[in-house]
Amino acid sequence: MTMKSVLLGAAAAIASIGTAQAADLPLTKGEAVEYVKVCSAFGPGFFYIPGSDTCLKIGGEIRADYRVFGGSKAYKFSRDDNRSAFNTQARIWFDARTQTDWGLLRSYFQINADSHKISDTHTYNSNTFSIDKAFIQFGGLTAGYAHSFFGFYDNDYGDTIWAPYYAESNTVNLIAYTAQFGGGFSATLSVEDGRDHRQDKLFNDQGGQQVPDVVGQLRFDQEWGAVAVQGAGHQFRTNGQFADDFGRNRNKYGWAVGGSGLIKLPFIDGGHFVVEGQYANGALDYLGIGNTQIGGQDFFVDNRGQFKGGKGWSIVAELGGNITPQLNANLVGSYIDTKYDNVAGGLGGGKLTVKELTVAANLAYTVVKGLTISAEAAYTRSDNGDGFDNGKTGSDHVAVEKGKGNIWQGGVRLKRVF
Repeated sequence: MTMKSVLLGAAAAIASIGTAQAADLPLTKGEAVEYVKVCSAFGPGFFYIPGSDTCLKIGGEIRADYRVFGGSKAYKFSRDDNRSAFNTQARIWFDARTQTDWGLLRSYFQINADSHKISDTHTYNSNTFSIDKAFIQFGGLTAGYAHSFFGFYDNDYGDTIWAPYYAESNTVNLIAYTAQFGGGFSATLSVEDGRDHRQDKLFNDQGGQQVPDVVGQLRFDQEWGAVAVQGAGHQFRTNGQFADDFGRNRNKYGWAVGGSGLIKLPFIDGGHFVVEGQYANGALDYLGIGNTQIGGQDFFVDNRGQFKGGKGWSIVAELGGNITPQLNANLVGSYIDTKYDNVAGGLGGGKLTVKELTVAANLAYTVVKGLTISAEAAYTRSDNGDGFDNGKTGSDHVAVEKGKGNIWQGGVRLKRVF
């Protein structure tokens, strides 16, 4: 036997062994590797951050807005005002949750970016970025930049597209604790940054903050709806420009109280009627006065040099629901009435008033899941008195009524949520 024959025989034996072993292997495809593990504990869209027990949900939204404006009397549009305006806004948010032995640990962050920021008929800086929310929750504790705990209409409903309404609508820096008592009862105590609740658009003469705002709410939630009562305390202070006739600056405390009610309408999918009203003295942010055409001021000095807070009340109501599975409708009405009696500035003083009524209606049609087209029309009636000296004397001295008129707006929004 030659060496060549030996090598050929060995190769054939090895080949036959390999074939026999291959015949014993199962003929299956490789199993798919799950690189992201789904977290079902907190609803759809959450996944586990690799290497941790924290669930994360990332979401986003694109809004394309197209609006037109009109008005009369005081709101005759000048060449500086827009009769039409477009804006595109992008939103992105991160919601991280971990279940611990002490309760749920959650952190939430949302940032918004606008191509052209629009407020009423004016367009502000282009390409603006803003923090919408940034807070931590642990059990009943909430800390960070979150919606004020005064009321619940704006945070839970507030279903207008652009139209203003008059209720607490600020995101503020706060630290709060909510206690759950069972049976739907809960109570919240919140310490909130008073600078986020200031209203000083008219004079801009507030002093530095000493004491933060204190907000409390009692709430009762049931299947039929919810009710709540809330209150707030707010310090307002003069700076050097508002010292009285004796050169003294003043510290005073304003307050606000309100009530909210929700009735769910079971005969309409998502049907609801919600109403919220409030009264304030020296704490007008809680009325939503910052959403009015003229804005407002927490305090003023009267014609006797006394340091006082502005007073007023506001109310908002909304009726809404799904007409069909694809078509949603909302009707919103809101009114605010504030006054500053005997404002300094002329013989006998004057009465500065801020009164507005807004009515808005909108429809939203879901084209496909995640894509909606909405349309809204709104009307605002303003009756805002100047209150300062108009150059007349004696019995002819009356408040000048600047800002008395109306404004309307309409538009369309395309929104994609993902």
